Amino acid sequence: MTTDRFIRELRRVVPPERVLEGPARLLVYESDALTHFRERPRAVVLPETTEEVVDVVTLCAEHGVPIVPRGAGTGLSGGATPVPGGIVLETARMNRILEIDGPRRIARAQPGVINQHLSDAARPLGLYYAPDPSSQTACSLGGNVAENAGGPHCFKYGATEKHVLAVTVVLPDGEVETFGSENEASAGPDLRALLLGSEGTLGVVTE
Repeated sequence: MTTDRFIRELRRVVPPERVLEGPARLLVYESDALTHFRERPRAVVLPETTEEVVDVVTLCAEHGVPIVPRGAGTGLSGGATPVPGGIVLETARMNRILEIDGPRRIARAQPGVINQHLSDAARPLGLYYAPDPSSQTACSLGGNVAENAGGPHCFKYGATEKHVLAVTVVLPDGEVETFGSENEASAGPDLRALLLGSEGTLGVVTE
């Protein structure tokens, strides 16, 4: 299967303008903020919904193409560095705050929401999102989840893992699962905690 054919197939499941290729367009995706390690991806895909993520992940699984999920690219650990022959699944367009429930102190959001934007949206309710990495004005919630990000507030309130009750994830075979519960306690192993800090290696978080 040639690269061109694979990209054509990607453009059948995601609008063509949201599948990037070519050296100039891919340059910025060769690394995250840890620029010492670089790898040019085969393509970059910018989904907007969980359904589009499912379609991309399923297609890549069928053809054995590796996927590296990417948030804002502000991480310093190399978690968003592409792998040879793989694609980058960029979640920046999945940037909607779906719900803020003030009395229950719960928000639902897509992974591309900027950390600071969630706090700004919750401020009129007297609330804020406690994890505060130094890049919080640019980093995304999905990246926070992938890295289990912290910051000065984590000494009092804990890192990201303490503030994420549940995650919706597209698994490597394209299945969609939700791990965790809004009620904080759920039976069985805490797979939610396993996903937090896994840098996208276990699945793509979409909510």
